[in-house]
Amino acid sequence: MDRSDQARLDAEVRYLHDAFFSRPLAAEVVDRYIRAVRHCGLDEDRTAEKIVRSRLDAEAVEFALRLRGRGVALTRKIRILFYLVEVRSDYYADFVNETPLFGRALWRLAASLARTAWKLVKGSWLVWRHGFG
Repeated sequence: MDRSDQARLDAEVRYLHDAFFSRPLAAEVVDRYIRAVRHCGLDEDRTAEKIVRSRLDAEAVEFALRLRGRGVALTRKIRILFYLVEVRSDYYADFVNETPLFGRALWRLAASLARTAWKLVKGSWLVWRHGFG
């Protein structure tokens, strides 16, 4: 892989990570992401590159594409990122809730439903506006 591909995938993983998490990204995760993407043959897909270049909402675009049966490579790249970070102790609270509060859980569920609807509308518009396949 040449330096431009390495730099593109580096920028990609950092942008995707920042879309979902609010902490610094470890260099080890970057390296493993790049190796995994290459190993899975996803390094030729340019959907994520377009999202990074245009500074789009990666989560919204991925959701809209996934519901249309497209954007499989983008979904796989995001899953790779999640697989790599979910085993790290500093991400534990992002994946596991240890505080059983029923009322708060209902509130979060309602908020998540509203957020999901918004992401679908926004993602659908971004897919249309930026001409994703």
